[in-house]
Amino acid sequence: MLRIYELDKMTEEEKERILRRAEVDIEAAVERVRPVVEDVRRRGDQALLEYTKKFDGVDLTPEQLEVSKEDIEKAYSLVEERVVEAIRVAVRNVTKFHKAQMPKERWFIQVDRGIMAGQFISPLRRVGIYVPGSVKGVLPSVVVMLGVPAKVAGVDEVVMCTPPIRGFGDPATLVAADMVGIDRIFRVGGAQAIAAMAYGTQTVPKVDKIVGPGGIYVSAAKRVVSNVVALGTPAGPSEILVLADESAPPELVAADALSEAEHGADSSSVIVTTSMSHAEKILESLKKLMNMLPDRRREFAESAIGNYGGIIVAKNMDEAIEFANEYAAEHLVIMTENPFETVQKIRNAGAVFLGKYSACAAGCYLTGPNSILPTGGYAKSYSATSVYDFIKFFSVEFLTREGLESVADAVIAYTDYERYPGHQLAVKLRFPEKYGIKI
Repeated sequence: MLRIYELDKMTEEEKERILRRAEVDIEAAVERVRPVVEDVRRRGDQALLEYTKKFDGVDLTPEQLEVSKEDIEKAYSLVEERVVEAIRVAVRNVTKFHKAQMPKERWFIQVDRGIMAGQFISPLRRVGIYVPGSVKGVLPSVVVMLGVPAKVAGVDEVVMCTPPIRGFGDPATLVAADMVGIDRIFRVGGAQAIAAMAYGTQTVPKVDKIVGPGGIYVSAAKRVVSNVVALGTPAGPSEILVLADESAPPELVAADALSEAEHGADSSSVIVTTSMSHAEKILESLKKLMNMLPDRRREFAESAIGNYGGIIVAKNMDEAIEFANEYAAEHLVIMTENPFETVQKIRNAGAVFLGKYSACAAGCYLTGPNSILPTGGYAKSYSATSVYDFIKFFSVEFLTREGLESVADAVIAYTDYERYPGHQLAVKLRFPEKYGIKI
């Protein structure tokens, strides 16, 4: 049921339900996927094939787990040229943005006389990306958002898992993988794909890090394997918060809210405005726009907004912004009279879209910034997927004799206090005359 709430009159239960989203259900899913993950760890490919038949309804041979060059060629023939061109545009723009995002490969500074220190970056060796997909919806855009920054960062080998829709896989997803330069592609989905990349099987290699969004069972599987593999931004069910004042066209506010709500019944969509009359106009627009959606997408949107969202009326914009920061949305759309002023007060969001023409939908595909974003409130502590997900930093230090001697007494003071005599010896032995150390 679509509802309007007054923020200062909401019950704690109502407010907590909206803040929690569907993420609360993941705890129960963890126990359901744990046996699947453990089975893949023990039996490898055989378990993958069995779960693919059970969950996807697809009967594969071991040889069909990996996508071949011939499969890629076939995929191109199955995708409309306008879609292929859209993927090219996305690859171009996303590549340009992420190249600008790359930090310096290495740098040094003089910390003090005789003390040089710097930082080097090193790309990860092998990364696994997960690209969701089903007969209900496919996401070739995710390939671009994950594969491009991995390649820009210089990852040695990028491995991709995606569900075997109709036994072949989504053609556009395979085309995008080829354009981006994904090294190996596997027809494996769900929790079993996460397990395969985390532990490795006879066919799927073990990776150093897994990135990518997914539904509740994919998110649950990531939690199960978090002790054996690094994980990227926590990206679960889609969500959006639209922050609007009375200057925002109600139909555009409603449209942006629907753009994420239509992803699935576990998505979340919240609108926060500062006027009850404006909220009522937005509600009317929502109802009209929902009726323009196909039945399945309309049902998703109704569930997402009804169960995990709604329209919230705040007393003023400061109160509205405070709620937005508490919510920490994956996508935050700001449609206010001066969005550049409003955004100055935002602390927590995965990505922010300013003004009535900055459609969230455009950012999801090809404006350049990454659209694999933290969900479930994790925007309070995580950032959007970026080149930084695919590189490591290590520091480099060089001290001359003069440099070490200048800080030796300070190091010794530390070691005395923290009681580490071995550390102290490592310094004193370099100046035996000064400290009277002989061996």
